[in-house]
Amino acid sequence: MSIRAIIAACLFSLCAMPALASGPRYFKDSVPYPRLKPSPTVVVALPLIVIDPGHGGRDPGAIGQKGLLEKTVTTAAAKELKALLEATGRYRVILTRGTDTFVEHDDRLRIARERQADLFISIHADSTKSRSIRGASVYTLADRAKNRSKRIVNNQNWIMDVDLATQSDSVGDILVDLAQRSTETQSEAFADILLSNLSGKTALVGNSHRRAGYYVLLAPDVPAVLLELGFLSNVNDERLLKTKSHRTKLMKAVRLSVDDYFSGPGRRG
Repeated sequence: MSIRAIIAACLFSLCAMPALASGPRYFKDSVPYPRLKPSPTVVVALPLIVIDPGHGGRDPGAIGQKGLLEKTVTTAAAKELKALLEATGRYRVILTRGTDTFVEHDDRLRIARERQADLFISIHADSTKSRSIRGASVYTLADRAKNRSKRIVNNQNWIMDVDLATQSDSVGDILVDLAQRSTETQSEAFADILLSNLSGKTALVGNSHRRAGYYVLLAPDVPAVLLELGFLSNVNDERLLKTKSHRTKLMKAVRLSVDDYFSGPGRRG
């Protein structure tokens, strides 16, 4: 069952609660609660994957020992992954940027949320002071960042796909919490699948499934991971990430992971 279906089911039961006056939650500057109009028809669409190439434009990201820019690696990898996914005929795919341009974090998430993405994959390349550290890793949202996600929902007028205009603030909190829990479960599941498929294809850092409060992971109702392809601060990783053959090998592992994820119990695809 999708996150939005779970929220709808929960809302049906919560609507039996007495309506209370709306407080200053989930809207900005006294604008009424945001909501999506119900679709007149139910259309079963292919799962939508949003691929987010990290950095871009004025923000080069990490810079390798030999001068390779993170934004160059992420753009190339994202385009390769898009082509691989579209070739299956099983998915719709959108890039948050397809050229060397800078896109604000807010806008990257807005693209995913407004298009009602089923999965968000942000692609990056790491860097550290230690030049010996190398390998890929996958990040999902840390527990400590969940309150930050709620604040962003409140402050930035993010649509939660339900009409809360006649409901109490406590109902709104329950729905956001519910969305976060379901999103967290699905994000963690995809991260585990992805790491399993990357294993043997490239080096992995220790504790390769990591948690952080990265902005691009904060959407409360879009399963999301941030994939670090390797360390540009390591000459071996930098050399590999510069080659199309290595990036393609990694992106094929990501495509297989997407296939596995959407073939799981209760998923579309």
